[in-house]
Amino acid sequence: MARFSCGFATVVRLRDLCRKTVDGEGNELNDYPLENQEGFDEAVKCSQPRLIPSKISNIFNLFIPLGDCLLILNNAGHVGLADKLKATFEEAVPFIARVTGGEAVLFDREGIRFFSVEPDGRASTKGLGQFTYLGKRAMELGHPVIGPSLLEDGALAVRIPITDEFGLGFNNVVSVKQKKLLVASIRGDRTRYTFSDIVGKSEAILGYIQQAHQVAGTSSTVLVCGETGTGKELFVQSIHNASQQSRGPFVAVNCGAIPSSLVESQLFGYEAGAFTGAQKQGQQGFFEQASGGTLFLDEISEMGLELQSRLLRVLQERELVRIGGKKIIPLNVRVIASTNVDLWHTVTSGKFRQDLYYRLNVVELWIPPLRERVEDIPLLVRHFIDQFRANFGSFVQDIADDALNCLISYPWPGNVRELRNCLERIMNLTTHEVIQLEDIPVVIRKGGGSQAYASARTPAEAMPLEAAPANPASRHLPGAAPQERFAANASYAAPPGTFLRGPTQAMERTLILQALEKSAYNRRQTAGLLGISTTTLWRKMKRLRISPGS
Repeated sequence: MARFSCGFATVVRLRDLCRKTVDGEGNELNDYPLENQEGFDEAVKCSQPRLIPSKISNIFNLFIPLGDCLLILNNAGHVGLADKLKATFEEAVPFIARVTGGEAVLFDREGIRFFSVEPDGRASTKGLGQFTYLGKRAMELGHPVIGPSLLEDGALAVRIPITDEFGLGFNNVVSVKQKKLLVASIRGDRTRYTFSDIVGKSEAILGYIQQAHQVAGTSSTVLVCGETGTGKELFVQSIHNASQQSRGPFVAVNCGAIPSSLVESQLFGYEAGAFTGAQKQGQQGFFEQASGGTLFLDEISEMGLELQSRLLRVLQERELVRIGGKKIIPLNVRVIASTNVDLWHTVTSGKFRQDLYYRLNVVELWIPPLRERVEDIPLLVRHFIDQFRANFGSFVQDIADDALNCLISYPWPGNVRELRNCLERIMNLTTHEVIQLEDIPVVIRKGGGSQAYASARTPAEAMPLEAAPANPASRHLPGAAPQERFAANASYAAPPGTFLRGPTQAMERTLILQALEKSAYNRRQTAGLLGISTTTLWRKMKRLRISPGS
């Protein structure tokens, strides 16, 4: 019986509590406390078999009356094996993450993450306590589930149930991203976006389109900031196509995609015989290839410190010398850089040169996240429906109001890219001419509200990216702390739709409260003072726990 229950079996003679216990191997135990059999007193009073769960563990005790004796079975051995198995997987998960090239996690029967490691195998608190739909689905079905990862186009996420209590999940986001970046490290002249391709009518996006139009008419260096998926390259290509350099080449370089040992030779070129493996005729670098046009340095924050000093000199002098060469090559190139992190934060942390930051940040454009321009979601949704209908030959014509409201209420941590991927999935799977609420993925339907918003926020959102355009006065504070720089910018009359980006939530909360007091708690007037929509104001007040009359 002990082997059958995968635990301990005890027979108790009730008149004197004399007992005998054996383990799962059939070995008799001389000392197995009766206190371990939780529910004994309750079972003695009952003449029927009773299954009583332990209050402190996953152990179950089964009590079976046998005349003047009581047979007690439990699954303690099974629980112990499950705990050992879980510990074994916690040791194995870091290796799984490193081999698959992505994040690896353990989740419980409800699909909630309780253990997570980064692609390099380091333990992480990222995502702990968050719900994973594929994990929940795998636990319900009892077999592995594979699906697209929301973190990167083309990446896959796998969820495998290990026991009834926990499962294993992993993805290949990093390996897919690296392959795509290597392929796309140079994309040459393939610019296809113009300002007419930017979908939106919100004040937030229109204000920055206008600024980008103005910037396009100059040759100044531009720094485009924004979270992943907001459409930074769309803006960059639009600026190029509206500029005097539009007839020249557009060379896009992902600074995080090229191995550090090759970055210098790829950017600046090299002469014949400059190093082992160099081409006999030498090679032009990206700067030379972009001559007369635009060089786009994507993810500039990923560039190593050892290369930043040379990039700074090239930007200052507008000339370069190839590796192994002596000839000075003049440059006629417009440089546009982008980042999805707070570049000033990397400066203060010593990972990015301050002088290079100021050289790149001549004009700063901030691309607002989708949650700050929710009024554009209906336009984007119908734009993607039309786009995919043409691409797929789909019969889908529109979307129902409740389904659209569901999409509007979701926080979209992946921004426009995530929305586009969501619509593409729906268009592939729906059987309706009008998209219904049940066509919306469960993770989206259950992901609305302030709680999901807080859990879905990306690291980029928490970073104090500043509003654009910045206060001209703040440019004269090179040594100022972020708080001082923000205070200088806060006094500047920001354009409509500007998102308040203070270095702390407390500062943002203070500004909103001050505006509320000034407007006698009139939300419309408060939103006008802050340069944001009333919807955005409401979301901020909810997130910062500001009551209407506080």
